[in-house]
Amino acid sequence: MGHAKKAKAKHTIDVSSDRISSLPQDIKAKILSNLNTDMAVRASVLSSAWRNVWTTTPDIFLCDCKFCSCNDGPASDSSKAFSVSARSKFVTLVDMALSLHKGPLDTFTIHGTHSSYHDAFARWMYMLSTKGPGVITIKLTSGPQYKIPSSLFSMSHLHFLYLKNCSISLPKKFEGFKSLKVLKLKVFSSTDSDISNLISSCPLLDEVHLVYFEGINRLTIQAQALQLLKIEGNFEDLCVEAPNLVIMYLRLDNGEGYQSVPVQGERKNYLKQTFGSLTCIERLNIGGSFLTYLSKGCMLAKVPGVFDHLEVFCIERCLWRWTEVVAACSLFQNAPLLSELDIWSYPRPEAFTRKGIWDQDETELQAPKLDHLILITLNDFMGLDCEVSLLGLLLSWAPALEEMKINVAEGTTDKRVFKATKKLLALPRASTKAKIILT
Repeated sequence: MGHAKKAKAKHTIDVSSDRISSLPQDIKAKILSNLNTDMAVRASVLSSAWRNVWTTTPDIFLCDCKFCSCNDGPASDSSKAFSVSARSKFVTLVDMALSLHKGPLDTFTIHGTHSSYHDAFARWMYMLSTKGPGVITIKLTSGPQYKIPSSLFSMSHLHFLYLKNCSISLPKKFEGFKSLKVLKLKVFSSTDSDISNLISSCPLLDEVHLVYFEGINRLTIQAQALQLLKIEGNFEDLCVEAPNLVIMYLRLDNGEGYQSVPVQGERKNYLKQTFGSLTCIERLNIGGSFLTYLSKGCMLAKVPGVFDHLEVFCIERCLWRWTEVVAACSLFQNAPLLSELDIWSYPRPEAFTRKGIWDQDETELQAPKLDHLILITLNDFMGLDCEVSLLGLLLSWAPALEEMKINVAEGTTDKRVFKATKKLLALPRASTKAKIILT
């Protein structure tokens, strides 16, 4: 009886196996596309029905971390032997995947963190350019930046491009990526003209990420279809022309070079230069020292049309300088529909030892109209007088405010919190519905 059950079970497994193996070639290729390419290649030895199926998968995913478990060579040379062996195997895998793949190829992804592949990179990109993928992700983070060869810029079918740890220099005959919609560059170097031309030569771009870059001083973004823009890095000047932009993240890391007092000689309006065309923006995140950057020049009270649709404004790193308040005020003046304000407190050490509330004399402010502001959130509150002072201004400016949430920073003493809370509760409020909640 037991033998009969085993035979029946074996027959069922064989039938199921035959059913899977008899699936159409494109379905089997789709199944293998859910695996890393090295696993898909190994699956080809399961049976003759699966042989070379991987060469028609729509996606290629390669990662050298899959070779980390190798332990080749004698124990005394295990580290060196592992490095050489793993690198050799990975290079062979990439060469084989790109040379034997029969296409069409939709997605190509390569991750490399354990070794440098500069000697093979140009070859890989040339082979890749013959496949015409629509999505490319390249994250080779070990060693110096990889110079992007001209072959990559010839891939006209691209609609998604993510490059990390690279150097970008456009070829003279670059005609643009006419189908590209998403561009993500992280830890890269380029020039003002190359990055500007790259973005402006992609007419369908609707999402751009530029994170941690070198060689760019004046960053110019011209993109008519752009809807999301994220910039994190060190730059001296920024000009954005993107009339359809909806979401914007800005983080400036070079804060120390900017004066804390508005420049008297140079009366350029940085607010207008940066945001002058952003008439559709709904969410704005500002971090680092970008508010200080805005306050360098002339701060006009009103820039017509800017921020007419802005609803959510986040200051991700407030250093508690008075010039930041002036710059933020100028932004508020241009945002009649602002409904949510989110501030992350990041005081400098000197903010704890000031004799006065702010780092300089307070200039007279024109109270902005925050008639639609209903929620204010202050994160990492430390009970400083400058924090309480700004919250007091906001309470006096927001007649429709419903809730002010204050999240206390870890490590802040109960004594400091109690003292600050007492001051807060005594402040006048323009809204009779405003609640102050401390957590």
